[in-house]
Amino acid sequence: MAIPGFIFGAILIYLLVLNVYFSFLNWSLFNLHPSFAGISTYQSLVSQYFFKLALTHTVVYVLSAVIIGDVLGILVAGILYFIKSNIRRAIYLSIFLYPLAVPSSSYAITWQWLFNPQTGINLVLRVFHFPNIIWLTTEPTVYAGMIIIETWAYTGLAVLFFLASYMSVDRSIIEAAKIDGANNLYILFRVILPNSMNGMIVSTALLFLFSFRIFTVPFTIGGPTNPNMMSLVEYIYILFSTEYFSLSSALSVLVAIIAAIVIIPYAILGLKRWVFRR
Repeated sequence: MAIPGFIFGAILIYLLVLNVYFSFLNWSLFNLHPSFAGISTYQSLVSQYFFKLALTHTVVYVLSAVIIGDVLGILVAGILYFIKSNIRRAIYLSIFLYPLAVPSSSYAITWQWLFNPQTGINLVLRVFHFPNIIWLTTEPTVYAGMIIIETWAYTGLAVLFFLASYMSVDRSIIEAAKIDGANNLYILFRVILPNSMNGMIVSTALLFLFSFRIFTVPFTIGGPTNPNMMSLVEYIYILFSTEYFSLSSALSVLVAIIAAIVIIPYAILGLKRWVFRR
């Protein structure tokens, strides 16, 4: 078991180091004999309009996925927790987990149909006399559409981890609260949730990673040349496909660093505060 893991880790580290090396060159379609360029590649990258645009989109995608996902995960998992029948709880949970089993390209195309102004969600909106929305054309409708898709796709993940952490809470504490007359809402927020913060650690970390590396949905719906939905990871692909190899490497290094900066301290703090204190 150790040798395959060591080999895989060595290959991964080699590729990361090679990528960092490429990021300090000036390798592109217009310079096929690259030389060392230092941090000028990074300076060129961060000054680009499309980098700032992709960064803004990604920040919005991440914040919405984490905040909405965690809030819905806490509430839905709480509802599922108080269902007495294990069979009914499993059936309801499977409904929320279903989007995780669907390929992202498939549900991206499905949502593209649903956002069709003539045949999609607008048909329902018209029944209730809401105005016709031209989805995925302006910045607010792009953000709204992406947030709806992310919420549909990733909420089940948060529900799963929150419910698992709720189920690990000592039942005697909950029974004591019930004897004292506490209702389910009080028990959820004052008893269960404070004793199951490990669920929030895992849920937040995974929601961040899933939304931060989002590629297929904006690429499928927006297309490879549409900047309106472009994420950072999609911009890496665009830079590489247009043969700006060093800029693509520099952006991939930045994405890896940002992910490490957010996830590693958060995981260490969470583990120390909520897991290893017991």
